[in-house]
Amino acid sequence: MRRLGGWAAVVVCLALVTGLWLRTGTTHPAARVSSAPPLTLLWSRPVAGFRGAALSPQGELVALCSGTKGTITLWHWRTQPDQPLWTHAASNASNVAVGAAGASVLAWSALDPDQPEITILRGADGATLAHQTLSGAVWDADISADGAYAGVVTGGKTLYLYGLSDQPYRDERRDKRIHSWALGGIGNSVAFPTLGSFLVTGTWNDSSVACYTPQGVCLWQYPESAAARHTLADRLFTAQLSGSGRYVLGLSYGNVRQSSPTLYLWRGDGGGNPLWKVELGEDAFYPTVQITQNGSEIAVSYLRQIVRGSQSLSEHHLRLMDRAGNTLWERGDLLFSPTLVALSPDGTHLLVSDGQRTLYALRQDGHILRRYPLPGSLRQTAVSADGRVLLVYTSDGTLSLYGLG
Repeated sequence: MRRLGGWAAVVVCLALVTGLWLRTGTTHPAARVSSAPPLTLLWSRPVAGFRGAALSPQGELVALCSGTKGTITLWHWRTQPDQPLWTHAASNASNVAVGAAGASVLAWSALDPDQPEITILRGADGATLAHQTLSGAVWDADISADGAYAGVVTGGKTLYLYGLSDQPYRDERRDKRIHSWALGGIGNSVAFPTLGSFLVTGTWNDSSVACYTPQGVCLWQYPESAAARHTLADRLFTAQLSGSGRYVLGLSYGNVRQSSPTLYLWRGDGGGNPLWKVELGEDAFYPTVQITQNGSEIAVSYLRQIVRGSQSLSEHHLRLMDRAGNTLWERGDLLFSPTLVALSPDGTHLLVSDGQRTLYALRQDGHILRRYPLPGSLRQTAVSADGRVLLVYTSDGTLSLYGLG
């Protein structure tokens, strides 16, 4: 009789154990599948030359960037599903963001040193309000959910803040709606709470998370000392906020394969001391994190590498944590490979991908509620700020919107 060795034996053992779980009805995510309201297809259309897309905070508008020259279109899928509201040609952008009620659209080309510029378009007609060359490649940009501000961080260690309106901008030195200030490191992320009363940034190479007022006053920074930030020079920080901004969720990881990720939680109005810090381990890579609107739950998915002798395998893990940093549950193995797509605003449901062509809805306790096959492999997903609309672009060239719950 031929014996199985190495990873073949491991996989067989996992299959046998998983089969036992399925029979005995434990809390393994594949153990129970119950009925759930399906994802409701709201809108779908083929897109040639897809580059990027974004939803407005309430999900009623879609900004789309496509084509060889980065043409931008704005769609109101509810009132005008078959024709865009307007088209703006030749932006050379690959990324977009859209503000509340579509009042403003921000376009840029991420991490492109040859296109260190942003374009702000008027939502009503697509007219150009600003086209500005910045201090370096744009690493990240965002529009506050209330539509009051746009923030941009660059490889030139600069944060730009634009007060949004429907009037054209003058140059930076003469227009009081444009502010910029130096960051300690390269800007890796920027985010606003629901109301644009402050913003947070994550940086690299003088790595930190910092909280600023719209006037550029630094409310707090972690680490506080320059010496401590210097010791983290090889790690990148990102930051996001719970809906109101009461909590700031931070993530740091190594520059190679986003390795050894660490999660942090701060009070937005605090002094920069983290409420807790959780390390996912040296064998963890490529993390994705989200926080609920009230900050009650945090979900994180990541890749864990398993080494056996000269061989290695990777498996995806999904973990749900409470506000205190405690692990409520963790799922994932060689047979179920969840990657986080969305966490509902109240934390009662999670949406994950597995195998890139399937979405799974999970209950708060980790049980699978429903499986949703997709027409192609996932290429991009986004969720509206209110958590009600999911944007999905798949490899067959289809852009789709789904209602969540």
